This record gives sequence, structure tokens and C-alpha cells, in this order.
Amino acid sequence: MKFLKHSALQFALASVSLASIACSAYAQSRNLDFNTVIATWQPQQLSIESIDEAEEVLSSSRYLSASGDERERVTRFVNFMRKDITLLSAGQKERLVLLEARLLQGIHKFEQAQQHLKKINHSRSPAAQLLLADINMQQGNIKKAKEYCEKLVGQTSFLIAFTCMINADFSQNRDAKLLSKLSTFERYTSKARPAERQWFYEVLSDMALQLGNPETAIKHLAKTNFEQLPISAMLVWADAHFALENYETITSKLAYFVPDISTADDGLLLKWAIAERAQGIVLSEVQNQLAKNMEIRVWREDSSHAAQVATYFLEIEPDYPLALKFAELNWQFAQSLDDKRLLERARQANDVSTNA
Repeated sequence: MKFLKHSALQFALASVSLASIACSAYAQSRNLDFNTVIATWQPQQLSIESIDEAEEVLSSSRYLSASGDERERVTRFVNFMRKDITLLSAGQKERLVLLEARLLQGIHKFEQAQQHLKKINHSRSPAAQLLLADINMQQGNIKKAKEYCEKLVGQTSFLIAFTCMINADFSQNRDAKLLSKLSTFERYTSKARPAERQWFYEVLSDMALQLGNPETAIKHLAKTNFEQLPISAMLVWADAHFALENYETITSKLAYFVPDISTADDGLLLKWAIAERAQGIVLSEVQNQLAKNMEIRVWREDSSHAAQVATYFLEIEPDYPLALKFAELNWQFAQSLDDKRLLERARQANDVSTNA
């Protein structure tokens, strides 16, 4: 998994799934124990009434407007539905399994998610194929990921199937020819669903950025209004501006659009804090909130946010042994090229500090 950015395949997943069928973090500064309150939500936790709604709620967790309790609400809904699973139709059972697999994938329980998907005939489910492709890409199993992408041909749109395949190839071999090949598919975006179109441009943008073209990356993302981008695309946008040293652009735009830093995505907060530090800002509400969040992640030994924690202790509050610990924890679950680079960086920083 590219650090701080869930694979872009996840964005298309919600669209495929639907077509085919306020977290306020708090931690005590010390003496954390299992009775410590580490997360609270506002009382208006509305019950989810249907699988349709559950899918929409889970997808909404990836946007700035998320309240922070979406995954917890969907988990409660899934557990409730499991009690009466015999009353569900075959189609409803399949969608419930997909929901559970998405929840598992979101916390890096990749093997469990794949085992869970064996409960259904995923060979006929585009959403399952796309999820399996995403999981295998994050694990570094590119050949297997591409096989799942290829199975999408004829089951979903041409744009999704071929974007998936090229994205899988690029995650292993960052070749400009692959970017050029994907660009030729742009002509199909005019007839694509909005979610599919946005995902295509996010993948195109990320590829352009990886090849050293941040201006092009920003141009692709600009085809969608900033506030309507998923968090994953915003992280690509931030990285593109980092490459151009547009630090003030990052902080000012996030300050304008992020509604509440207490419920903001940790990845965005980390980009925001790094951009502040680049401008000489060492104290801020953003950095205070991020420090609280990271304290919780460390205490939990949170594998699903391990890349974020490692980066935090490399770039914001240097603690290289701790950074290495979480880079190694991340590597146990996610083994993409970016995860490998993060691990190598943490090892090098730790070696230098140890020998200093």
C-alpha cells in the first residue's frame, strides 16, 4: 500500500458493487490501559436500514464529509444481519459477504478478507474481483492482482477492467509506456459513470506523479471539484504539490475544506502537518490533533495505520527505532514498492541514529 493512500482501486469498488446488484480521537497523555476512552462519537448514530444504505455509508467514509463512525455503524449492521442470515436471499448474502470483506480489508486483514470471499462465487462478482485485485496489489502479489483484473473483462465496464490491469502492471514497473497506454483510454470517460471516471483520473494522476510530472497529476485531479475528491485522491494532490514545494497551497486549501480536524483522516492531517513544518510552523492545532492520534496508534500497535505512524516518527517527531518498528509492522501486511521504500528509509534512518 502506498503510504497514507489506500489503493485507488477501492474507489471504483463502491461503484462496481452498487452497479452489479463523529470520530473524535482522544488519548490520555500517559497511563493508557484497556479502560481508556480512545474514541467517542456524537449521539446521532442513525441505524442502517438496508444493505444499500450500508454500502453507501461505508463508501462515504472515504470523503471529507465523513463523521468518523461509518465503519463502526456498518460493522454493527453486518453483525445484526448475520443473526438472521437464513432469511436473506442469495444476492443479499453475497453483498453482505462483500461488505464484511471490505471491512476486513480496510484494517489490513487481507488473508481473512480473501478467505471470507471464498464464501461466495466471486468469479461472477465484479466487485469481488476488484476487491481481490486491490488486496493482492497491496500485498505485492502483482501477477495475481492482474489475473483478477483480467476477469473483469466482460463483467464490468471496459474502462474499469483495463485501468485495473494497467494500474497493476504500473505498481510493479513504473514505465512511462504504461501511462501513455492508459491515457489512450481517456476517450471512454465521456460515457463512464462519475465514480468510474474519477477513479480513472486518480489512477492517471498518481501514475503521472510517480513518473515525475506533478503538474500533469494536478491537472488530472482538477477534473473533479476538490471537495468531491475521495481522501485517496487528495493525498495524491498533496504529494503533487509537495513535489512543487507548494506548501502554503496545501495548508490553505486543507484549512478551507476540512470541516473538523478532530474527525479528519490521519493521512490528510499528516500531509498538512508536514506542509506546516516545511513553512516553519512547529505548533498548531493540526499537529496537536495528529500527535494525539499517533499516540493512540502506537498504543494499539495499529497495523492498519502502521505506514502513517512510521512516517510520523520519521518526519514530524523523529523517533527512528519507533519508525522502524512500525515500518516493519506495515511490511508484514503490505508489500508494495512504496512499502518497501518506507521500510528501507526507516532502516537507514535508524542505522544512522544508532551509529551517530
